[in-house]
Amino acid sequence: MATKDETGGADGAEAGAHGPAPKAAAPKDAAAKESAPKRAGGAGRRAYHHGDLRNALVEAGLQRVREGGPDAIVLREVARDTGVSSTAAYRHFESHQDLVEEVKHRGVAVMSDWVRAELAASPPAADPATEAVRHIRATGLGYVRFALAEPGLFRLIFRESKHAGSTALGETRAPVAPPAEERDPSYMVMADALDVLVAEGVLRPDRRAFTDIALWAAVHGLSTLLLETDLAKLPQEAREQTIDRLFDVLYHGILDEPVSGPDPHDLPVTRPQPPTRSG
Repeated sequence: MATKDETGGADGAEAGAHGPAPKAAAPKDAAAKESAPKRAGGAGRRAYHHGDLRNALVEAGLQRVREGGPDAIVLREVARDTGVSSTAAYRHFESHQDLVEEVKHRGVAVMSDWVRAELAASPPAADPATEAVRHIRATGLGYVRFALAEPGLFRLIFRESKHAGSTALGETRAPVAPPAEERDPSYMVMADALDVLVAEGVLRPDRRAFTDIALWAAVHGLSTLLLETDLAKLPQEAREQTIDRLFDVLYHGILDEPVSGPDPHDLPVTRPQPPTRSG
């Protein structure tokens, strides 16, 4: 329960963090924004009038990241947006970084909403292997489309993050996968789908190792290129074709053996010296 100086008003009800599950997977330009997963928090600034102050501060931080990127999270400003004093905010977050980490955690949950939206956009397949491929594709599409729709959150999640990649690292080192509650939800969907492909005899066990990391690198790399380079100027149709082509390449790269031509594994392994720096 909040103290009087935290709220300055009567108790009320706060909206949920992520809204109901979306009906469609991805927005396409302005016309498709209605089908995107609902954003946490309101559309504008407002005074806060009930006891769940910690959640309100996180929601305000989330909104700031969406409007101004990762650097927009300033605890004093978040407190002002929420209608409380900085002193009240510090009762719930010991430091600015504590608030940033909580907003990151909420951002990961939003990304998971996009993955769930992609899964919900197509019917389940009866064949386990086909269903596993559908899960891999939905995870990647949700990841890329989350990045394009929520660039501020995407940048925040992977900016100086101590935990990004922890699920992949843990599963690489441990003989047994960590408990589900300790695993990144979107990564877990992809990794478990690869295990199904092995169990169904579609993916050879010797090709399973590190495949999840390779998939993650591909979808993260494309997301970054579409945000941070001139590829951001691609027309919508070309962008969608690029995303589709990525998953075509990934699918065949995971499952297919080379039909002809040299095997890259036959090439000599070299460790050249780094180029001499100029200047």
